[in-house]
Amino acid sequence: MVQDLVQVVGSENIAVCHLEKERQYQLKAPIVVFPDEERKIEQILGWACKNHVRVAPQGGSTKDAYGHPGDGTDVILSLRKMSGILEHSAGDLIVTVLPGTTLHELQQALGKEGQFLPLDPAWGEQSTLGGIVAANASGPKRAMYGSARDYLIASRICYPDGSLIRTGAKVVKNVAGYDMNKLFIGSMGTLGVFTELTFKIRPIPGYAGALAVRSPDLLKLRKLQEMLLDSQLEPSTVEWVNGRLGKHIFGREFESPMMLVSFEDVERSVQFQLSWLLEACGSLGVVVQEQISGYEETQAVISRLREHLPNSNDIPDDKLVVIVKLLSTITEIPAIYEVVQNSADVRGLELDFHGGLYTGISRATVRADLGQQQEVLEWLRTVESFLGSLNGRSVIEFAPLKIKEKLNVWGAEAEDWDLMKGIKHKIDPNRILNPGRFVGGI
Repeated sequence: MVQDLVQVVGSENIAVCHLEKERQYQLKAPIVVFPDEERKIEQILGWACKNHVRVAPQGGSTKDAYGHPGDGTDVILSLRKMSGILEHSAGDLIVTVLPGTTLHELQQALGKEGQFLPLDPAWGEQSTLGGIVAANASGPKRAMYGSARDYLIASRICYPDGSLIRTGAKVVKNVAGYDMNKLFIGSMGTLGVFTELTFKIRPIPGYAGALAVRSPDLLKLRKLQEMLLDSQLEPSTVEWVNGRLGKHIFGREFESPMMLVSFEDVERSVQFQLSWLLEACGSLGVVVQEQISGYEETQAVISRLREHLPNSNDIPDDKLVVIVKLLSTITEIPAIYEVVQNSADVRGLELDFHGGLYTGISRATVRADLGQQQEVLEWLRTVESFLGSLNGRSVIEFAPLKIKEKLNVWGAEAEDWDLMKGIKHKIDPNRILNPGRFVGGI
């Protein structure tokens, strides 16, 4: 096997790993290959398909702990050497990159032209654009900017059999035919490997500001959410944050949850919206805990909110860390917070919680000792049951193997799983790419 791959990528682009023990948060395989051009990815996958070798694509490794443990991996296909910006058309607001390019690297380059890609998942300095798109990862500013589905306009993808396809077009307005890009976004690398991605981008906002407000009376925060939704304001972030996570953001823990609201636009617009929010807080008796002004200062606060999430590269195997992604209607987030927080408190678990009051996406993170595994499992089952009663959904987004082996990471089976299985079978009948990692054992 090694000699076959040496002929494709060269001995300098292969690492042979001696796995002495099972890793809890990182992908493992006896061989890691580092192709540095698209042609080599085609050859690797073509060889893997012919020989029924299981391959796991990998970017910056930050999301290794996502998904089911899968059916095993023979080769890790690392895209770290597939990095760089191929084309940046500043006038057309379009950029084309290789999949191993980190989000931070891209933002630094675009920033020189006063532009940015409006995606803000955690750990942008390590997360690659291929991995971000494959996981459809997003952050708090999804409330205003959306997700990768809103910005990926073209791509080149290598199928599991080594054949190459092109999807979309390098124009902002493209309505010709079915948008194949959408099929691969969020597929967790089970359908193909991105070799090139083209995004539409935006100018960096001229100004930003934020307010962190809180009240021990949660009904007042609910009322404030309703007022925001009924208004014409356009916040970039509206997050319900528990007191413990507030310490990570502002340096001190708060006894009650808070709402973190930010705005991005020209200065006059931001100041108007902040004034409206301040007046609304005054009318409700909600305390303004923090007021942040300026683009850089606001981005620093939002960054601390994002970066509290664990990273597969940084969690040692002797720690127990779990993230649950909670999908619900936006009005149910306060109630979800109360159940999730109380359930964690009863079991002595440390909880960080934030919920998107404009997106319906919440994340609950617990950090525990290895001896608390049973308590964590009970907490997860309670959370799943409650979300089910609301017709919502809970997904165990990040967890060690010892937890994932005991639960269905993707939650209860959904109506579209059969369709997704059919697509997987059509594209990857030999189950070459990430077998078993995605929903329904795809």
